[in-house]
Amino acid sequence: MSPHNDFSARAGNGLMKHLRSALALLLLIMAVPPALAEIAASSYTVVRIGEVQSVDFATRTAVISGYRYAFSGVRGYDTPAVRMLNSKAGAFELLEPGMRVRVLYRLSEQARIVVELQQVSRSTPLGIPADQ
Repeated sequence: MSPHNDFSARAGNGLMKHLRSALALLLLIMAVPPALAEIAASSYTVVRIGEVQSVDFATRTAVISGYRYAFSGVRGYDTPAVRMLNSKAGAFELLEPGMRVRVLYRLSEQARIVVELQQVSRSTPLGIPADQ
């Protein structure tokens, strides 16, 4: 075997080793789920009328009619629209126990992820809204 052929064989083996490593890395990257901040939630939304029972400002969650709702958004940083009664303005921090709310949410294993919340009058019936 000539020195030239020996060098080509070693270079080819080194190249194959690098290609196998790159392929393994690519497969590993594809197997890892998206960013950890993103919450695995269903793609469809549900609407319910409920009563706020408790609000946890530290975790940005609220218990509404017995269910825990997260206000951190599906991606972990996008905040839902919150509006007070007869207003286009509002904030999560303005929620209080006893308020009735119409909540649009997505399901996840951890909680119901709020997309939009609107305070409604105390006379609004609890449950599935009439227009759903």
